[in-house]
Amino acid sequence: MSNNNNPNFFSNRDRNVFLLNMQSQLDRGALLSRYSRTANPDIRDLFDREFLTNSGRGKEFYEKIFLEYGDESVAELVTVQAGIQNVSNVAVKIIEESRIGLSYLEKSSRYVRYDKKQNGRFPYLLFENTGLPDKFEESYKALMESLFIFYEQSLDKITADLRERYPREQFGKSGDKIADKAYESALRARTLDDLRAILPASTLTNMGISGNARSFISLIQRLSTSGLKEASDLSDAIYSELEEDYGQIIRSARNKHGLNLIHYNKERNDYFAYNPIHQDSCCKLISYGKSNLDRLPELLGMSHTEKSEFIRKAGDLRNGRRDKLPRIFELVDLTYSLKMNYGIFREFQRHRFMGITRSPLGTSDGFQVPELIKKNPELDKRFNSLVEESMKLHSDLLKAGANANAAQYVLPFCMYCTVLVHTNLRELVYYSELRTTPHAHADIRKLSLEMVDQFLNLEKECTPIFKFLDRNEYPLGRYSQEYRKETKNENLQKDTK
Repeated sequence: MSNNNNPNFFSNRDRNVFLLNMQSQLDRGALLSRYSRTANPDIRDLFDREFLTNSGRGKEFYEKIFLEYGDESVAELVTVQAGIQNVSNVAVKIIEESRIGLSYLEKSSRYVRYDKKQNGRFPYLLFENTGLPDKFEESYKALMESLFIFYEQSLDKITADLRERYPREQFGKSGDKIADKAYESALRARTLDDLRAILPASTLTNMGISGNARSFISLIQRLSTSGLKEASDLSDAIYSELEEDYGQIIRSARNKHGLNLIHYNKERNDYFAYNPIHQDSCCKLISYGKSNLDRLPELLGMSHTEKSEFIRKAGDLRNGRRDKLPRIFELVDLTYSLKMNYGIFREFQRHRFMGITRSPLGTSDGFQVPELIKKNPELDKRFNSLVEESMKLHSDLLKAGANANAAQYVLPFCMYCTVLVHTNLRELVYYSELRTTPHAHADIRKLSLEMVDQFLNLEKECTPIFKFLDRNEYPLGRYSQEYRKETKNENLQKDTK
C-alpha cells in the first residue's frame, strides 16, 4: 500500500487548488477526511508530518473510522474504477439501479454487432450461470442459438431493405466520400436499432464503473438481494477484488451491520414488489405538482410576476438544450406509468433523476415488432415465431418454480415492460430534448414526445420551456451526426499532414 517512492504527491505546493497524486486511494481519502478535524491550514503539511514516513497511515485511519466510529461517509472519499465483462443485460440492470455515487459506461447494442462468436458460441450467458432448473438446459441453449442466428442472418437483409427505401442519392451528391461514409454508418446504426429487438436479456455485455467506495458497498449488497445466481456471483467477485486493496472499507458490506441490511432489503423488496397494472397506452401521466407550478414566481419571491411571463422568460434565456432551467423547476414533480420495450428501458434507466419502480421483465404486456422487420413478411413471421417460443419457455420456467429474475434471460429486448417513474419538470425538459435529437432511437423519441405532450395538454403555458424539443422524423437519424463526425476526421487528417 505504500506510495512513498513517488515524490510528486501533489500537483503543486503553493496554490490553493491542487490535485492529490499519491498512488494509494486510502491515503487520498484519509488525507481529505482530515479537512473536517484539523486546524492545520494546509493538508499538504499534514501529509508530510503524518503520512510521508508512515506507509500504513491510510489503512490505520480507515480501520479506526469504521471499527470505532462506524462513519461510512468517509468511504465516499475513496474512488474506484472497475471493469465488468461478460455480464448479462439482466444483471447490468440491477447494477445500474444505483442513481448516486456510481457512473457507468456500457457496451452499446445500437452501434456494436452481436453476431461475433467467442470460443465457437454466441455472446449469451452460459446456462450453468443462470440458476435455472437443469431440465431446461437444452431448451435454453436451443432458443439462444435460434435468436442469435436470426439476428445474424437478418443483418444484411435489413440493410438491403434500408438501402432500397432510402437510397444514397437522398443524402448528398454522388462521389462525396464523407457523405458515403456517413450514409453507410447511418444504415448500420438503423439496422442494429431494429435488430437489437430480438437479442435476449441473457446477451452478454461489458461495462466500466467509476465511483466512490461507499456506493460500491451498496452495489455489493444490492446484488446479493435479487435471488439471481449471476448477481450473487458478481457480488462475491466485486467484493473479492475490492477487499484486497480496500479491505478496511469494503468489509462493511458484509459485517454484521451489512448482513442485517441485506436481509432487510430483501424482505422489503419482496413485500413491496411492484405488480404493474396492464395498460394499452405507452404513457400515462398519473400526477404532477400543479400547485407548485402555479406558485413558482412566488416561491422565488417574485410575487408580482405572472406565471406565463415567468415561464416565457425561462425559455427565452436558453440558447441551446444544454442550457438547463433554474432548479426551482425541480419543485414541480411528475409521476408517469410508462410501457416501453426492454431495449428502450435499458437507455431510459440511465437518467439519474428518473426514480424508477419496476418488476422483472415478463410477458403480460406483449411485445413490439420493429418497423423494418414488420415490413418484411419472411422476417416478420420468423420474428413472431421466435418471440412466441421465448414466451412459452418463460411460462414453463415460472411454472417449474424458477426465480422470476432468472426467467428474464429467455425474453428478448422487444418485450414490453411497464414501470412507474417519478421525476420533475426540469429533468423532463432536459431528458426529452436529449432523447428527441435526430440520432436518438426512434422508440425512445416517440415515448419522450408522448410524455411531454401529456403534460402540455394540461399546462400549455409551459410550451416555451421545451424550446429545443425536436418533433421531426429522421428515417436514418444518425446520418447528420455521422456526417459531422466524418467531416471532423477529414479536417483532422488534413491538419496533421
